[in-house]
Amino acid sequence: MKDHITIVGNVGADPEYRRLPDGTPVVSLRVASTDRRYDVKAGAWVDGLTSWYRVSVFRTLGEHVAASVRRGQRIVVHGTLAIKRWEAGDKSGTDAEIDAVALGHDLAFGTSVFTRDEKPRGQADTGESATEWAAPGAESGADADSADGRTWQAEPAVTPF
Repeated sequence: MKDHITIVGNVGADPEYRRLPDGTPVVSLRVASTDRRYDVKAGAWVDGLTSWYRVSVFRTLGEHVAASVRRGQRIVVHGTLAIKRWEAGDKSGTDAEIDAVALGHDLAFGTSVFTRDEKPRGQADTGESATEWAAPGAESGADADSADGRTWQAEPAVTPF
């Protein structure tokens, strides 16, 4: 049985991109998740304990994380949790590791711009266009039709990070 977990936290350092011996891309990062609560007596927000997680992200998702996520950004991570013990000489400890299946920016703290891959995930290059994966009724390059037949396209927002 695998335990699934979702955390919200800040990226501790820029993600590290590497390839496994078989060529599979993998990105590793550390995420700090701090509990925050409002202390009525003090009249202020108080930080609780910080939990650190090692996060591994594989394949296309890993490549997207490497291109999109930077140190200090607030993210949401969902994946499977593994608790691992380690020893190094006279030191030992426990790491909480997450194998991420979904990861993205926490939009409560800023904006983000989404860029779709040319080729849908897991699909061979068959010549199909990305518009075949668009929302029903959406045309290439347009997000929706208005009542008078005109189309509109959203302008990308400037990312504040």
